[in-house]
Amino acid sequence: MLGGKAKIIFLVVPLIIVFIAIGLVGLYSSNYLSVSDLRSFNEPVKVTVMGNVTKGSVRMLSDAVTFVITDGDYSVKVYYPSIVQLDNSTNFAQVTVEGIYYPDQNLINATNVLFKCPSKTQIEMYNQTSSE
Repeated sequence: MLGGKAKIIFLVVPLIIVFIAIGLVGLYSSNYLSVSDLRSFNEPVKVTVMGNVTKGSVRMLSDAVTFVITDGDYSVKVYYPSIVQLDNSTNFAQVTVEGIYYPDQNLINATNVLFKCPSKTQIEMYNQTSSE
């Protein structure tokens, strides 16, 4: 028979191992991709991608919105089946897009779009370059 301390160790050690494994899986599966990283996929895959909305790419549909995001090197079209407000006049709207990437169409069918407001510095830089 196991003593009291041995029973506790026998129960606690596997729990610690499970929690460490869950933490590692969560850590490595929640990495954000750049838009350029999408080039490495040949099959549809679930992704979380950060990029900037390309100026002039926003198209409002009756029940959805499409737009293009870029990292300055590569671009991908995004289809989001919901109505959201995107500014079509600037390419500083940074977004994080979650969804399924279809490499044959270079398209992300988004399930979630998170927006980051541009900083004051980015807006001032845009205003300076657009007025020149």
